[in-house]
Amino acid sequence: MQTDVDAYLQQIAAEGLSVATIRAYRQRLRALTAFLQQRGIVRPADVVPADLDAYVLNLVERGLKRSSRQCHGETIVEFFRRLQAKGRVLMNPARDLPIPEDDIEVLPPRPLTQDEVADLFQRWPKQSPIDLRNRLHLELLYSCALRLEESVSLDLDHIDLRRRRLRVVNGKGGKDRDMPLYRGVLGALKDYLAVRRSLLRGPDRGALLLDIHGRRLGRQNIQQTLRKVTVRGGWNRLLHPHLFRHSLAVHMLQRGADVRAIQDFLGHASLETTKVYLRMVPGRLKDDYDAAMPEIDVGLGA
Repeated sequence: MQTDVDAYLQQIAAEGLSVATIRAYRQRLRALTAFLQQRGIVRPADVVPADLDAYVLNLVERGLKRSSRQCHGETIVEFFRRLQAKGRVLMNPARDLPIPEDDIEVLPPRPLTQDEVADLFQRWPKQSPIDLRNRLHLELLYSCALRLEESVSLDLDHIDLRRRRLRVVNGKGGKDRDMPLYRGVLGALKDYLAVRRSLLRGPDRGALLLDIHGRRLGRQNIQQTLRKVTVRGGWNRLLHPHLFRHSLAVHMLQRGADVRAIQDFLGHASLETTKVYLRMVPGRLKDDYDAAMPEIDVGLGA
């Protein structure tokens, strides 16, 4: 990806764009590249519209103003337009990239249905320690709605099996929070802990999730695993770690959970961030509005 970014910057420099403009483009594309790498994407040809939609949502969550998001979007669209013209990508994933005027219009990627999540867990292999580790990781991303960075940062002493609690230490915004461990993640946790010793061959013995070398699991591992699952399982959409967190938020709303409870569960600093999910559940906005309105007889037709 970086090679294509460098070539693009050289091209626009040759076209006479100012140093300040090129510097701004470089910063925006560097931020995009870092975001995509966290999702296990290192080639422009692997980028799909859902990745860029997620990036736009990330810009909102970071608190960027509308004008800044617009600049990011325009840079991304032009970057991929030129890559397509050069044949570096077959189709432009940014062609229909939405850059909404208002934050409330920004929606997360389409969530997985509850049946899709159940099917994925049911079909997940359980033969090897790596299979069991990946299944636990997926449960943490979905059942506990952990962010990717939060999941790979977990240590063994963050888990309290007796109380069935998990402690997220130094989450987004530097905040800690306690999470309940429900049946699905508890089962996956116990299965993994039974075989975890076979992975203890490196320095990170306190880390919960270990790679085959005994090191703390990296961010890209589950992303690469999900990409393989997408291909092998015949999924018609890209699976990525943050999608499970988004999906759980929608599923909680569908089951009638209070939006403030979901805010606490997700660790959102602002309720407005959580309210975005209301727009993805038909009927919930009206239900919440009706519940909040005083019962006043306005005497229509009297």
